[in-house]
Amino acid sequence: MAIIKFINNKNSLKKTIDYICKEEKTNNKLITGKDCTSENAYEEMMTVKNMYGKLGGREKLHFIQSFNPEDNLTYETAHEIAIKMANEFFNGFQVVVATHQDTEHIHSHFVVNSVNFETGKKIQFSQKDLERLKQYSNKLCMQYGLSVTQESSKVDDIKINEYKAKQKGISWKETLEKNIDLAMEKATNKHEFFKIMNSLGYKVTWTKERKNITYTTPSGYKCRDRKLHNEKYLKENMEKYFKEKSITKIKGVKKQQETQRYINISSSLASIIQQFKQNNQNEYEKNLSSLSDSAKKQYWMENHYSLEQEDDMEL
Repeated sequence: MAIIKFINNKNSLKKTIDYICKEEKTNNKLITGKDCTSENAYEEMMTVKNMYGKLGGREKLHFIQSFNPEDNLTYETAHEIAIKMANEFFNGFQVVVATHQDTEHIHSHFVVNSVNFETGKKIQFSQKDLERLKQYSNKLCMQYGLSVTQESSKVDDIKINEYKAKQKGISWKETLEKNIDLAMEKATNKHEFFKIMNSLGYKVTWTKERKNITYTTPSGYKCRDRKLHNEKYLKENMEKYFKEKSITKIKGVKKQQETQRYINISSSLASIIQQFKQNNQNEYEKNLSSLSDSAKKQYWMENHYSLEQEDDMEL
């Protein structure tokens, strides 16, 4: 499954290109220019802007295609998919594609010049275009045997400052997500979830009236569920998760109770059978002891014992 995330920021075109092409994040084999050279992408993009007199406004479009860590994928294949994405969706626009190697999850950056080199028009990229891009990403993933997601995202796109913080390992949202995961694993229902989150220093506002869950961190930051960039944290999905977990626990308790009940019944039955056998044995010995020797032999014969067997047994 590949997730498409747009990065909204005011960073310059040059700064953005320099960032995605850093040596510590990728290598030359994983950097490709579409309709421009990767080495001189900034200069060539600025030439197009100057040619059409389009130096103002938005300089670029920047987004990330991020793959599921569980997918069997190499950096080279991810880069190949990214190049196909760029060629399909950005006809007439220069694009720099860089696939990063510095994190556990494989992902590619796209920086698109905002000015079309054929028409001189500025790029117009709507929500409809975004959905088409996501659908094409899914199509490519299926072609390469990767997992896909069919539903459009209900969470907000990541901001550049959040992305950089994640890369440095200092994101308070990432810490919040890890603590939510921990509480979800330990808690059986949302009330236990509240207690665990409170013990970690978080305040959770989760009511029927509100559409979203709101978290307040120990440092005072506030964050709604849709700002966490993963749909599993949305209120409806959290409620479904704990409902299923509670049902599983109830079934487990009932099964345990039934097992214990069966054990108790079996134990009682065994005790009754043992007592019955003991009573019969006592009655048998009592009756046998009152018989004469000839009567005893007759008894053994009637009960299918041989006289030799009777002689061998202690009477």
